[in-house]
Amino acid sequence: MPIRLLEIQPLLLEKGIVKSFSAANATLVYAIQWMEGVEFDLSKSAVKVHRARLRKIGLDIGKPFAGEIVSLQKQQI
Repeated sequence: MPIRLLEIQPLLLEKGIVKSFSAANATLVYAIQWMEGVEFDLSKSAVKVHRARLRKIGLDIGKPFAGEIVSLQKQQI
């Protein structure tokens, strides 16, 4: 089941995956870039951190995006 884009930050905070809003925001940016087709260098430490966080909520930025995240606009259609 897809995750709503705007639910990513609260999920990261509620599950204790991150401790701050700014950390949740930083990880959200990686999720958005992934949606837009960015391919990440999985050997970089920052990418490893954000990938690990996102994997805890069922998203893997190491794989091609396949509709795992939906925006509010797409859900209203």
